[in-house]
Amino acid sequence: MKNRGIIFDFNGTLFWDSEYQEISWDKYLETHNIYLTMAQKKEYIHGRNGKDTLEFLFKRKLNDLEVEQYTEEKELIYRNECNKHEMKLAPGAIKLLDYLKAQKIPIAIATASGKTNVDFFIEKFNLLDYFAEEHIIFNDGKIKGKPHPDIFEKAICKLGIKKSESIIFEDSFSGIQAAINCKVANVIIVNSTKENYSEFKFPIIEHFDEFDRNLLTVSS
Repeated sequence: MKNRGIIFDFNGTLFWDSEYQEISWDKYLETHNIYLTMAQKKEYIHGRNGKDTLEFLFKRKLNDLEVEQYTEEKELIYRNECNKHEMKLAPGAIKLLDYLKAQKIPIAIATASGKTNVDFFIEKFNLLDYFAEEHIIFNDGKIKGKPHPDIFEKAICKLGIKKSESIIFEDSFSGIQAAINCKVANVIIVNSTKENYSEFKFPIIEHFDEFDRNLLTVSS
């Protein structure tokens, strides 16, 4: 038997923070007198690379310093919103992570979040109890954003596994498309917001206990 590796998206997947994201984005957009429809948010914000999102919002190319400043302005609002609430991982996530750790199944995180948020999550959720720090892949400004598969490919490379041995958990439409573009063995949709995913033909879970662990091994 051969173990597969697992790559988790984070926001909306391992951490169900969509409400906090919406609130922080609305506050940020209001500050800059920008209005977006829900459809535009889904298309241009959720799961996307920060630089791509910001250049869409401000309708121009941004240099690295501008991207860093605009991003941190928004993420400070987001972290303050998170701190107003009890922060915990998604339903069933700890139980699954404990199982994967016990079974020595390689796991990684591939998130569009930047370094400051990742450091925040590592501290809040003790992520290093489960994930090697080098297996937490984040937006460093050099990786193409989802729906490009680059961040998932980097995570798979870090784990030293094949795409054909990999499972990706995702929630955002751009992230699901990135997983498709990555051509991995399995994609599992985590429906944390009662979204309509009818355009995709993948298993959908609303609790990590619903994940079919039989997918973790294949016959040699």
